Parts: sequence; C-alpha cells; structure tokens
Amino acid sequence: EEIVFAGVGKTRQELTYALQLGVAWINVESSGELARIAQLAQALGVHPRLALRLNPDVRADTHPHIATGHAAAKFGLPIAEAEQILSAYRPERDPYRIEGVHVHIGSQLHSVERTVEALQAALSVIERFPFLRALNLGGGFPISYAGEPVPSIEAFAAAVRPLLAGRQVRLLLEPGRYIAAENGLLLVEVQYVKHTNSGTFYIVDGGMTELIRPALYSAIHDILPLRQSDAEPTLAHVVGPICESADVLRTHVTLPPLHEGDLLAVLQAGAYGAVMGSTYNARPLPSEIVLEGDSWRVARRRQTWQDLLREEDG
Repeated sequence: EEIVFAGVGKTRQELTYALQLGVAWINVESSGELARIAQLAQALGVHPRLALRLNPDVRADTHPHIATGHAAAKFGLPIAEAEQILSAYRPERDPYRIEGVHVHIGSQLHSVERTVEALQAALSVIERFPFLRALNLGGGFPISYAGEPVPSIEAFAAAVRPLLAGRQVRLLLEPGRYIAAENGLLLVEVQYVKHTNSGTFYIVDGGMTELIRPALYSAIHDILPLRQSDAEPTLAHVVGPICESADVLRTHVTLPPLHEGDLLAVLQAGAYGAVMGSTYNARPLPSEIVLEGDSWRVARRRQTWQDLLREEDG
C-alpha cells in the first residue's frame, strides 16, 4: 500500500501482479498503458489508483542519458494528450481512479529552475482538473561528486514551496540518489602498477561491471586509499580489469604511490552501483556488506564461477 509502480514499459504480467497486490499508485506513461490497465482491472475486478506521468518538455541540466522530461524523451504523456485523457475520464464508468500526476525530468539535476518549470506545468494541469489530489514531483536531487557544485536540497525546497502554498495537494518525492549515494562505497584492490608514457595506471580488481557510472555517464567519483601515507601524492589513473577501454574508474586522480594489494575506496557508490552491476567478461558479482554502527553483516555473498556456470547450464 506504500508502493508507487513506475516505468515506461510495464508488461501485462507486471501490471497484473501490481493490481493483485493493490499497490498505492500506478504511474501511467502512455495511452496504450492506460488501455491495458483498464482491460486488466476489469478482468480482475479491481479499481486501481493511477497517476498520469506528464512530459512537460523541460530539458534538465544534467547528463543527456538521465534527462527524462524533454519532448524527445520516451517518458510520459505530452501535456495535451494527458489533458485529453483527463477530459474523457469518467470515474463512474472507468475501472480505475485517476488521482494525480507525476513529473520526473531527470537525475542529478544541476539547476533548481528546471524543476520549477516542471512543477508549474504539472500545477497547470491540476488547476484545470481539480479532482487531481496528488502530485509526484519525482526526484533528481543531486549530491556532490568529487566536489562538483550542486544546488542544496534546501534550495529546491525554497523554490517549490511558494508554488505549493495553500494547495490541498498530496506531495510525493523520489529522493533515491540523495539518500543512498553517499551511504555506499566500492572497495577495490590494486592488482598491478603500470608505468607508461601516458602516466601511472593502478589496475584494480573492480571496474565497470561493479560501477558502470564512470563508463556510462563520465561520472567522477572520489577515490581514497585505505592505507595512510606520507609520500608525495601524484596524478594517476585508476582502471578496471575489463577488456574495454571505457573501463576506467577515474583518470588524473591525486593519490599517494600505491602498491599491489593496497585497497581503494570508491565513494558515492550507494546509488546506481550494485543494482547496475553485471557479469560481463565472466565477472562474478561481488559481495555486499552492510555496516550498522559497530557491527556488519553480509547482505549478498560473493558470486562464484560455479554460480555463473550454473546459470548458463541450467
């Protein structure tokens, strides 16, 4: 009852399961999805609560791979199409309840202004259709990777609060990265130190199969050595073991001289890290350790090569 089911490509099986569970809301991304939900809801004899995901045609100030609210994106309904659906909606006839709207223009947003634009677009729809009582403003609240300047969560709050003042609308937010990213790290071990004309390479035992963000988004993560050293730090490249030139955790990072067996902590890996991991190059998934105060526990054991073979053999 606290689950919001979102996603642009929900299958019949997924929707059926969500309807049977009775999730709090389903965010509808297209007219075709709405028709599918209607068909399934009638067959199951349920009356789900829905929110329409709007595409406000706002281009977020972020990496293009994670900008989701512009007109060319695959996400959401154009405002005009959403308003057509809402105009045709009849709660006494339709096998669902449309109770809100959803906007999510991207992740790791670098400006508050684009969020305000998306909110204004959503509020214009709510004002025209007052039976809409919920607004999911999405997320995108950024964190600072490697010291990059980003707006604070307080800046977002200050910008949207005046627009919501006095409105009887339930507000939902999706602060995933903001609460998770800095609560996880990737621990890697130096396997080889390689000196070339292009600089020093520290080849470690983790890379794009464990943390794909640097390869996929050119993301820059803080990297710290676990062994303290008084030696003069130098610039070096920290690279993974995968047979891809993109398998680089960070270039031109300042580190003290490292040796085989040294451990490095790749920070800000709690969001879009393990969940985007893969077994590419026959790489077993790493273990996941949860620290709670002074105690720790294994949340997921390290995968073995035998595990990989079993998945291929059946």
